[in-house]
Amino acid sequence: MDLPYIKTLRWESSLTYDASNVITYNLAIGAQGSDLPRVWEAHPEFHALPTFAASAVVNIMGKVTRDMPVFLPTYQPSQHPHVHSEHYLETKRPFPSGGATLVSVARIKDVVARRTGVAVVVAITTTDAASGTEICYNEWTSFLIGMSGEGLTPFTATTTITEGDHSGRSLRPPDATISHQTSREQAALYRAATAEWNPMHISPEHGRQAGFPGPILTGTCTIGIGVRHVIDTVLAGQQARFKSVRLRLSKPVFPGEIVQTQLWKEEADDCIRYQQVTLDGRVVISQAVVHVAAEENNRNPRSQL
Repeated sequence: MDLPYIKTLRWESSLTYDASNVITYNLAIGAQGSDLPRVWEAHPEFHALPTFAASAVVNIMGKVTRDMPVFLPTYQPSQHPHVHSEHYLETKRPFPSGGATLVSVARIKDVVARRTGVAVVVAITTTDAASGTEICYNEWTSFLIGMSGEGLTPFTATTTITEGDHSGRSLRPPDATISHQTSREQAALYRAATAEWNPMHISPEHGRQAGFPGPILTGTCTIGIGVRHVIDTVLAGQQARFKSVRLRLSKPVFPGEIVQTQLWKEEADDCIRYQQVTLDGRVVISQAVVHVAAEENNRNPRSQL
């Protein structure tokens, strides 16, 4: 495997959206119809939530994934199941709320051997086509189960995939727990909102073929739910204070399950930890760390923490 060559590869895609796409996305991760800054395009504070980035990221990851058998010669999709295992999102500036064309460029940041397969870390930079300004940066880690990592750098605590503060939840009970009821309708709406057309997220048959009892909720949908809970509970809805999130997708969510986001506010004002669990105790999002911008004034009285 020629890793230096792989790191020179580039993929590019563009995505044009308008206010209707913003509203559809916000609803797809659980915004309420009464939450006017997220569902009414004429509201003075109308905005896209930070994880709207998934719309652009899903678009370009489709291209990268299709090319993996080409630049990873030993990867065979039929033999090496592919899962989204880790994610990092960093916002640079808010998405233009009225609409824009986004241009995303992807590159392979690293390919790492792990005990049960190979992790491919894809770095994605998304800019506003009109101004050229960077909107967000993502790292999407794809794990290729069962693929040999012979000749690759073995996974260590200092490997790219675990950069940053990623040590997991606090030992004390959570400072807040927020519940969200998922549904088959939400799963279908999220697919439409992000053009994530993998049939495993809607078809019972395809879900069973992948080894699950039925369809599974798109991982980026679960991420969006958790980040929305952080913004609403800790930041009192001030999404502009959100800077970044790093997390691990540990287990799938099945549409119809209740997902709980357990939050820990750290002593440092810029750090929040969380995990997401189902009622039967499965941890579906783990080791999540959110960094936020500090408030200029005193603590917001609307914050629930």
